[in-house]
Amino acid sequence: LVLDPTPNKYRLVSTRDPTIIYFPKEAEKVVLLDRVDEVTGCHLMRIEWKEGASPLPDGSTKQICNFCTDALIQEKVRVYHGSERLKSSGRGGRGKGRGGRGGGRGRGRR
Repeated sequence: LVLDPTPNKYRLVSTRDPTIIYFPKEAEKVVLLDRVDEVTGCHLMRIEWKEGASPLPDGSTKQICNFCTDALIQEKVRVYHGSERLKSSGRGGRGKGRGGRGGGRGRGRR
């Protein structure tokens, strides 16, 4: 997953399949850290929540978590599974342009 850092519209985008994970609007800032979880091998992320809108039990606004294993953040995000783009069915192939057959010197009748 790759973090799209557009302010106030944070999302994780998959590079393997058409999946997008949207963070809630209460997330004020999301940053991927250099630290890696030893168990899962995933980078940790720091999430800063808006004042008064934090889902954390103690009400703090900063959270460092592993997205793969943190149940609290997984409850808050919205996951969109897109459809795979299918390959063309083999029609066409020559594109636009000069056309297909013919177009050479006409032989006419003999």
